[in-house]
Amino acid sequence: MTTLRLISLQLAAACAALAAAGASAAEFPTRAIRVLVGFAPGGSADIIARAVGQKLSESFRHPVVVDNRSGASGIIATELASKAEPDGYTLLEATMTTHGTGPHLYRKLPYDAVNDFAPVAGLARIPLVMFVHASVPANGLNQFIAAAKGAPGKFRYGSAGAGSPPHLVAELLKLKTGVQLLHVPYKGTGAALPDLIAGQIHMMIDGPPPFLPHAKAGKLKALAAASEKRNPLLPHVPTFAEAGMSGMEAGLWYGILAPKRTPKAVIAKLNAAINRALAEADLRERFATLGVETLGGPPEAFARYMAAEHKRWGEVVRAANIKIE
Repeated sequence: MTTLRLISLQLAAACAALAAAGASAAEFPTRAIRVLVGFAPGGSADIIARAVGQKLSESFRHPVVVDNRSGASGIIATELASKAEPDGYTLLEATMTTHGTGPHLYRKLPYDAVNDFAPVAGLARIPLVMFVHASVPANGLNQFIAAAKGAPGKFRYGSAGAGSPPHLVAELLKLKTGVQLLHVPYKGTGAALPDLIAGQIHMMIDGPPPFLPHAKAGKLKALAAASEKRNPLLPHVPTFAEAGMSGMEAGLWYGILAPKRTPKAVIAKLNAAINRALAEADLRERFATLGVETLGGPPEAFARYMAAEHKRWGEVVRAANIKIE
């Protein structure tokens, strides 16, 4: 076989492969889509993934199945997604934990959080709020800081675990103010909340929904919202910026990633369907009652958002010298 003949056959094969890929992308999806979620059923990550997944199922007329692979701060699910076929049928719900803080907290990960994935779309964000026990002698952020500075190490703050977003946001508060607070990590917000209500710990910075009934009952006080504007669920609570502290905006965020090398046409289809879902009134209303803000936008916007979060929390981890083995 001549060299020219061989080259012609190789070009023909390449063209055929491209055509097949194009046809496959045009028909996508033809079967069920799996969304890997690295956290347990019933939590914010699960609720958001299922709400959007239901809308995608209706749009695609194929099931979008949420597969909870909880454990190791989302590492289990993220590793599975990184090794999945890049065909759009296995996706990952990325979070602040998996792609904002995790890459800086763990020395060795079985994947590259940045380069092993292709952004599809941002889903939602839950801005955090600072809550304290009713016995804390403060009705505002500055009063709390003054009280903490007057009693170094006395006040204890809880978190959903070492390296969790509530942990890092509280560490950011410490870095900005110089206050000394004792960290008490728990296995999730649900485990920490009873101790906050009982006064065993004094403060938490977390997503507001589970705290609201106890704040209304007078057992907790909301001191500051870690958002650009006041939280609609707590309109009387000033933001950190309004209290004179800039740079404290933080939220639990969620988005969809695909394995790297997933065809751009498939990502475009998924992105368009997600944006349609996020625009639907019933979904937005449901999210609003939970204190959830929708994100959406093109894949490039989510890529920029993740890059900024990755950089920001890496700086906090290094400054606070947080390490998890």
